[in-house]
Amino acid sequence: MEKETFLSKKKLIEYFYITVGVAITSFAFSFFLNPLDLVIGGVSGVGILLKNIISGFDPAFTIFIVNIILLFLGLFLLGKDFFIKTAYGSIAFPFFIYIFSKLYEILKIDDDIQNLDMVLIVLFASILSGVGLGIVLKYGGTTGGTEVLQKIFHKFFHLSFSTSLYILDGLVIVAGLLTKVTNFQIFLYAIIFTSLCGQVIDAVVYSGFNRRAVYIISKKNEEIKKYILQDFERGLTSIKVIGEYTKNEQEMLLCVLNSNEFNKLKTIINEVDASAFYFVVRASEVGGEGFTYD
Repeated sequence: MEKETFLSKKKLIEYFYITVGVAITSFAFSFFLNPLDLVIGGVSGVGILLKNIISGFDPAFTIFIVNIILLFLGLFLLGKDFFIKTAYGSIAFPFFIYIFSKLYEILKIDDDIQNLDMVLIVLFASILSGVGLGIVLKYGGTTGGTEVLQKIFHKFFHLSFSTSLYILDGLVIVAGLLTKVTNFQIFLYAIIFTSLCGQVIDAVVYSGFNRRAVYIISKKNEEIKKYILQDFERGLTSIKVIGEYTKNEQEMLLCVLNSNEFNKLKTIINEVDASAFYFVVRASEVGGEGFTYD
């Protein structure tokens, strides 16, 4: 097998998408969260806190310093492989925040942003941030920050990633309320933002493939097999099963298709054998030949 190098086509594609994802997330922070002092958790929330506690403190600088500290903590506790994978996003995130913050100042749109409805801002920023972070995670990257602590907590304390995420982000959001950087209304908006952002991340990471695993039991399996193997050019697995009512051994077919292919297959099954039994489940993630990038 050919050894994968940093400059391989696959790696370049991954880093391209990670860069795009980091840029989208940074844009949402610089144009919506930072101007309105929305402390939404994570290292970016810490950056907004320090900006208000220490007047004029640049959030991009704060995020960069905290990310570097956590990066080396990850190197010490989690190893070299984690360090290499995390370093790019940890540096790129504050870099893009700095660039977009300068662009925000040049455009002089602060009054326009401040006059926007807060509900609209929270919805739009959470979607943008979720899409950006989802793309980064989907291609194996991170933006550093609390994700390092999440992995440390998982390794040493066996906390799930979701539990540690709620704990860490919750602490930052509560800190914003206690230090009076945010009021109670903003505090509630921050909770909504975190929840919506998480939903969008899951949608991007796990639903992007949009695949269906189809299980079929039919008396005309051979005809259905031909359609799947020839027309769809998809892999197919046969599984021996026993019906507990009749105690008869039967053959169950299993294949993974995208939504369009499944809709076509459903029509074919009904035409070939209207009495066929089948059920479908969403495949949250699919990898391997034929599915990696299609």
